[in-house]
Amino acid sequence: MSLRFLLVIAVATFATVLAACAADTEIVEVIKEVVVEKEVVKEVQVPGETITITQEVIKEVQVPGQTITVTKEVIKEVQVAGETVVVEKEVVKIVEVIKEVVVVKEKIVEGVTAAPVSIKGEQELTARAKTKPSYGGTLRLADGSDPGAKWDMCEFKAQWYLNYPVENWLLGDYTKGPSGTGETTFQPRLGIGTDKLAVGAMADKWDLPDQLTYRFHLRPGIKWQNNDITNGRLVNIEELVEEANRIKDCRWPRHDFVDSITADDTDDDGIADSMVYHTNKPISFWGYEFAWGPYFIFAPPETIALGTDNPLNQSGTGPWMVESYTAASLVEFVRNPDWYMTWVENGREYALPFIDKIQSIIIPLEATRLAALRTGKLDSLGGVRTTDRPAIQKSNPDLGRVLAITNSYGYFMPMNKPPFDDLRVRQAMNMAIDRDVYTQALFGGDAITLSFPLQPEWPLHYEPLEEQPQSVQDYFTYNPAGAEALLDEAGLTRDADGTRFEIDLLISSTSEMEAEAAQISLGFWDDIGVKVSMDLQDFAVVQSRLFEKQFDFFANDITGRPNALNDFRAGHQWNRSNLNDSDWHALWEDVLVATDSGDQADAIKKATSAFLVLAPSVQIPSGFEGVYWQPWLQNHNGENVLCFLCYAAKWAYVWIDRDFRADETGFKD
Repeated sequence: MSLRFLLVIAVATFATVLAACAADTEIVEVIKEVVVEKEVVKEVQVPGETITITQEVIKEVQVPGQTITVTKEVIKEVQVAGETVVVEKEVVKIVEVIKEVVVVKEKIVEGVTAAPVSIKGEQELTARAKTKPSYGGTLRLADGSDPGAKWDMCEFKAQWYLNYPVENWLLGDYTKGPSGTGETTFQPRLGIGTDKLAVGAMADKWDLPDQLTYRFHLRPGIKWQNNDITNGRLVNIEELVEEANRIKDCRWPRHDFVDSITADDTDDDGIADSMVYHTNKPISFWGYEFAWGPYFIFAPPETIALGTDNPLNQSGTGPWMVESYTAASLVEFVRNPDWYMTWVENGREYALPFIDKIQSIIIPLEATRLAALRTGKLDSLGGVRTTDRPAIQKSNPDLGRVLAITNSYGYFMPMNKPPFDDLRVRQAMNMAIDRDVYTQALFGGDAITLSFPLQPEWPLHYEPLEEQPQSVQDYFTYNPAGAEALLDEAGLTRDADGTRFEIDLLISSTSEMEAEAAQISLGFWDDIGVKVSMDLQDFAVVQSRLFEKQFDFFANDITGRPNALNDFRAGHQWNRSNLNDSDWHALWEDVLVATDSGDQADAIKKATSAFLVLAPSVQIPSGFEGVYWQPWLQNHNGENVLCFLCYAAKWAYVWIDRDFRADETGFKD
């Protein structure tokens, strides 16, 4: 649009009006951006009250190729379907001409979604605030890869899908997110960070009797899902203890800090009601390990007996029950009508979930996923890269959106085998790449240079590159001549055809952007005589080979967070660099036993800097990915996870304005 003007509707509310308004009425500033000239509005009527304000009449609307003239038309009224509008901010993005009707597509950022506004005849402006909660409908999502048929915490397979039916003790409190108090965005994808943002899930209460004991009380009356697997029977603590011990034993030594897991009768009624983790040292990240993390989430014994290699054998206590699984095509979930959580809206309590069904459609091609979002065939899509965002926002300006820091694409060099057992080689692999190239090519010029092990969204723990040791700043600087000198010094000289050494890079075949980033890296390494070939494999194969340490160079997208370096403990399955430095491990042990948050932050900073000095990986910058959702999704503000890698629970709080969707797409469900 070549002409843009700002229509600002400032609602000045007098004390007498406020006194007359109902207690739940809130009038706030509404900002609209439209293509107009000259405006004045005299009055806005809210059902039951009249508020006099200063506004403008739209006289002329310009659109590409033509002008629509609107004369003597005044915004008369704000109509609300049974409720008073409570809006924070609206932004009109484009004007489309459809026959003789000017349709202004709107989007409310800050969490309220607006419907299209039609200007026709006597002008009427209808602001679509949050609609009254309603039940029903199908939520359509997309995944770029097939999760596989085996979903099992013991083998850490398809954990993000297992989180639909299966739960842990705690969950992020949705009322503390954007739909509530706004204490958090629930954006960081790998955890909620603190139990101060949590609410009980399988547990109704929890405590730490001492620094070595972590206790969770089972929610009274909680039931397994009412399906053919568990038939809605009550959960008992003994079977949860059995499942916890199964996970602990099969993932040893991952849980070597746990001495035992037992049941306890904390109500003194002769019936065990709590699970207790007995540890051999204080656990700084106990929430990640025990409460909302990726490890101890609890399947029923029936699922284990039937086998976890068939998703239809899955059951749990979570909001969604598995309905179908079609390999490389579709995974479907239906609502668990017996889930215990509720949502309060305008003083009324609603059972959750609102939505009847979730379809996760396997769409490997990024372009196909974007097309499905544009045409309303998907209700939400994350991971939209910088280069695609302008087109999406132009074609679909009514989509809700937030920006989230992307994972860092990293290349991990095993420190226990040549050639990467030599620090000079690891530094050279870093110095060989120009990180500005990735920033421009992948992220449109907007990126964070140092985003692993920590991202700046963790300000208590993050220190930027300029505050890191000089050796770290040096190898983050593009210096191919310096890289070649280090390789020469390490004895890896060029042979007759200019090659210093050749190596395979194990990398997942499911991410187009990760492959693009790797291609850029291969070119830089080739310039210094290092020939790297991509060994493309399905994610399940990549993960299996990681756990078995069957690789010589490992590519992985990874999220910076306070406990990210826990993966690099000696013997840890996710120790991508086989980091084996005893001094560094001692620093990380200081982190693991720090129970004071200030001491923990200081210890994490020290361990992070020491990790970077060792140069166990080559990290490229992180950009910002768009998370988009359709305007008919209500009570959703781009929340990402309510627990570690838990993308499922958030959808229990969302409802669909099905009539609006039907108007926009032609289908209601």
